[in-house]
Amino acid sequence: MAPMVGVTPHCAVHPEEEADATCQRCGSFVCGVCATWVMSVLYCADCAVRPEVNYLEVFRQRFWGKRDANAWVVGIVSLALVAGAAFAISAGEWLAAAVLLGAAVVGGCFFLGQRWARTALVLTPIVAGLAAASVHGPGALVLSFLMFVSALQTFLDARNRLFFRVEVSEKDLSRLWDLRVNNPLARNALSLGVTSFIIPVFAPFAVLVGALALRKVDLNARPPIGRKGQAMAAIALGVGAVVFWVLVVIPYLQRLTNGRLFL
Repeated sequence: MAPMVGVTPHCAVHPEEEADATCQRCGSFVCGVCATWVMSVLYCADCAVRPEVNYLEVFRQRFWGKRDANAWVVGIVSLALVAGAAFAISAGEWLAAAVLLGAAVVGGCFFLGQRWARTALVLTPIVAGLAAASVHGPGALVLSFLMFVSALQTFLDARNRLFFRVEVSEKDLSRLWDLRVNNPLARNALSLGVTSFIIPVFAPFAVLVGALALRKVDLNARPPIGRKGQAMAAIALGVGAVVFWVLVVIPYLQRLTNGRLFL
């Protein structure tokens, strides 16, 4: 039988529809209805929901509504503010007590995941700073500014936004995934490499772990495994630490013990 020439491919799910593209994972034909874009790559509907393909969505759901470290810190500080307010009341400092109690309420609501508390947390240092400056002078604004910067960083933190169920852009989510999930061996190896200049026994571990992390790198995998630069830096630091201790530190210690420090 002669091969059919010029036949238009049809969607694997909707045979009545002509195919517009092919899935980049399984290669099946897809129509416009089935075509799904995930991180700028086209997939069929079945492949698009697979965890190894849409790994950022899996990562987002993992932390969606889950309390983060910043929330715990704010909650603990809020308890300290309540104690401070009680002390201020006993001392007759009513303005300070009101400010501390207000900040404690904001912090407590922040810990409980109330969305309005995200904005209130940023405004609280400003209000507290102005109140303190009216009593203690402009110097109080320095501490207020530092607290404001810390609160603003928490407000912008992608992980904290996931706790409050605030949508996070794909770019920010990718950065957070890269920080927390992407090839942790490379990150650990880099830490070992830096520490090996202080504790030389870590040097061979930095080289070994760095080599293992380098072998894991595969940018074409789903999800991609990166941090090649950190893995290579860890190996270089491990080797450099050995050279540093052998050629610099050990001879220096030998001269020091022999009383010839400057020779």
